[in-house]
Amino acid sequence: MKPLSPSVEKATAYCTYCPKMCRFSCPAAEAENRETVTPWALMRLLEYVQDGTVEPSEEVYETFMHCMGCKRCQTWCKHNSDVPEAMWEARAALHSKGLVPEALAGFAEFFYEGNSPHSEPDSYKEAGLADAINEAFDPAGRIGFFVDCETRKYEPQLIPRIGNLLDSLLGEKARLISRDDGEGHGCCGFPVLSYGDDIGYKAYRRRMERKLEGVDYVITDCAAFADLHTEGGSFGGFESDLEVVHILELLADLVEELPVGDRVDATGMMLHDSCFVGRHLNLYDATRVVLNATCDPPPDEFQFTRDDTPCCGAPAHYHVIAPEASEACAQERVHQMDREGGSKIVCASSTCNKAFRRVRDANISATLLDVVCTACGF
Repeated sequence: MKPLSPSVEKATAYCTYCPKMCRFSCPAAEAENRETVTPWALMRLLEYVQDGTVEPSEEVYETFMHCMGCKRCQTWCKHNSDVPEAMWEARAALHSKGLVPEALAGFAEFFYEGNSPHSEPDSYKEAGLADAINEAFDPAGRIGFFVDCETRKYEPQLIPRIGNLLDSLLGEKARLISRDDGEGHGCCGFPVLSYGDDIGYKAYRRRMERKLEGVDYVITDCAAFADLHTEGGSFGGFESDLEVVHILELLADLVEELPVGDRVDATGMMLHDSCFVGRHLNLYDATRVVLNATCDPPPDEFQFTRDDTPCCGAPAHYHVIAPEASEACAQERVHQMDREGGSKIVCASSTCNKAFRRVRDANISATLLDVVCTACGF
């Protein structure tokens, strides 16, 4: 393998001689109940591959894929070691050798063919949303709204509502940046970056950003996209002049201008701090500011909240690599809600929302944007 970056080399050395103090914090290790996928073991394996003790292989690559990038271990690390940064670097190194985990064979080709990690969804016209989207967005708008691919796939009806919300706050219609009817870019590219194809990711991003000429800045509900434009993020990212703002930041900054009508009755709701919104973007306070302004009473807090929030088990291909363990992570959070007397989870991530609904039903969770749009009459 090529030399590790200085930060990863330091983190690997520190993790190697640590007595696994963060083991309990790793959702994968807890769900799978095995030492192989603990943060310590993953970092130790990386060191073995780096020094030639272990040969690079598809099995090794697959093991590195058991990190979801949730950063919960970093919360408990005295040395602030960034395990996701190391795992993404390790995947890229093995991918450059032509290795591919069996469970993800063909994924990159599928992604680049459709500019999305999902099979082609219905067009907005087929979904009965074309007129609403045309009214809510301006294809020549100076401000872009880049919709999360999970929102596009699983909650497309939310998109025009968000457009109307942005129009009311900004005084102008945003440009919808999405994939529709076989055209456009339906994803920021994070899935191929987390898969290990950093070269393909950079080429994809260059193609995508050429389509964004004329946009002053981009608002997004995709926390991964926002994180890729945050200095010091875990995933390397992409050199870009594009300004990307997570929609929660905007809503918190303009909270006094939200056209709130009847606040949402959040009795029984419990707030789940999504990993990428929370530990990556540190939007804990912004989340609560917005919910306090749109709910009465506001959602309750879990016992394990903010930096200590467990992961839903869905990010970064984990549901493909270890589907039963992934669903166990989401199921455990739902059981925590049951034990603490809640009846519904609210979260700021479409990925988390999908994970919770997968293990129970559509009534078990709602996205924060759904709550805000409802309170504002959209």
